[in-house]
Amino acid sequence: MELKKSKWFSAAVATALLVTGGAGSILAAESTVSAAAVNNAVKTGSATWNINGTPVVLSTIDSSGYKLYSLSQVAGELGAKVVAGANGYELNDSKGLHNVQIRTGQTGYTVDGESLQFTAAPVIHNGKVYVELTKLVTALGGELDSTAATIASFARPEGQFDTLSWNAGGSLIASKSDAETALLYKFSAAPGNYELFSSDDSAAGFAVSTDQQWGAFTDENAQLQLINLNSGAIKALGSDTSVKTDLVWSADGKSIYFIQGDKQEKVAKVNVETGAISSVLADKVENKSELRVAADEKSVVYIVNVTGVAKNDADSTEDSLTVDFSGAGEQLYKLDLTVKDAKAAALTTSADNKLYPEVVGGGVVYLSADPEGNAANVLKSIAADGKASDITLSAEANWVAPVSSGLIVSGLAADGSTVIYSVTADGGATELYRTSEDVSEVAVNHDGSKLAIVIDGKVFLIQNGQAVQLTK
Repeated sequence: MELKKSKWFSAAVATALLVTGGAGSILAAESTVSAAAVNNAVKTGSATWNINGTPVVLSTIDSSGYKLYSLSQVAGELGAKVVAGANGYELNDSKGLHNVQIRTGQTGYTVDGESLQFTAAPVIHNGKVYVELTKLVTALGGELDSTAATIASFARPEGQFDTLSWNAGGSLIASKSDAETALLYKFSAAPGNYELFSSDDSAAGFAVSTDQQWGAFTDENAQLQLINLNSGAIKALGSDTSVKTDLVWSADGKSIYFIQGDKQEKVAKVNVETGAISSVLADKVENKSELRVAADEKSVVYIVNVTGVAKNDADSTEDSLTVDFSGAGEQLYKLDLTVKDAKAAALTTSADNKLYPEVVGGGVVYLSADPEGNAANVLKSIAADGKASDITLSAEANWVAPVSSGLIVSGLAADGSTVIYSVTADGGATELYRTSEDVSEVAVNHDGSKLAIVIDGKVFLIQNGQAVQLTK
């Protein structure tokens, strides 16, 4: 029921009236009487804006040559609350981060205690308060793009971002690389909807469990740590402080495999429940990296960086010392975990660089790169029987990641475009996204249903073949 004019003023002085932030709500305390009241000759209208991904028609009026928007409607769409009192209107965003105070008929307003100025004063027309849209959205911590006619309830964070990961809830975690201290942010699919996830200096680049509930990393003391990918809570795993690199989870989440030792000469694993570490391989072969574990845990695959071999003559003088680099390079090895005391077997002998090795089915796929840069990258597959073949794409592959259905591969097309493919175990490729921009990083969740990329330090979510920018 609408209050009479005299009753409204009495009620406003006695107490503030809370107005909910539901979309399209009307301020209960708004009145047609005001020192800045607008007569009925004012031209009313509407404007459509895409708010948090949904088209919304907002009520407008033209006042003194300026288009003003319904305060209650805009606040409601942004999830803000409005309190009307004797001294004007107080607004608070849904996260409780910002407080805004405005008065009809006055250009001055405050945001978090700071005095600011509207270009056109808020006015009342037909029982509704109308205000400047851009300054209202900004005051409430939102973001507005007039060219694209889009509004987000919360402004996107600015900066350079990298190291993307997905969690089980469908949120994207990214590291802000230009911050003075490590900052990890967690983003939802809606631009501007994000939160600070962690500020642990060691947490960036954690290894994600198959169920995407946990991440694993080592701190500055080489102590294993687990991070909850929903809450950001961190806890230590065991107490061992030997050097650990290339962490990778088993498919069931019960173990974490890693390369161990100052010279990366061992393969070991830790029990996630107990923290106990056990040896997988201790053959003293140094410079292991890029460890991968088969889904059935029957084998592991890794790269050995073979260095040059020093040679001397019988006198062993310094002048006679030579280094033979003929056998140097990266080679893929596979270890059968079902055979006790098995020795790792070489899968390759070629001189090419082996990048992004992944266990797919019973075989291994990797990116072959010419060390001299004279030949294009080639995506190669090594079947369980050792037979090697090429996977043909219409672009030169430069990144590979496994998903439950096979692989996600990023490549550079002849016209300079970046193309992202879904590649099945039998080599069939389907294009998922293409852009003319230079993509520096790609991240995909474990079932391949969610995709994100980094362009010029900015994070984009790929949805239905379209890029949604999450940072600016």
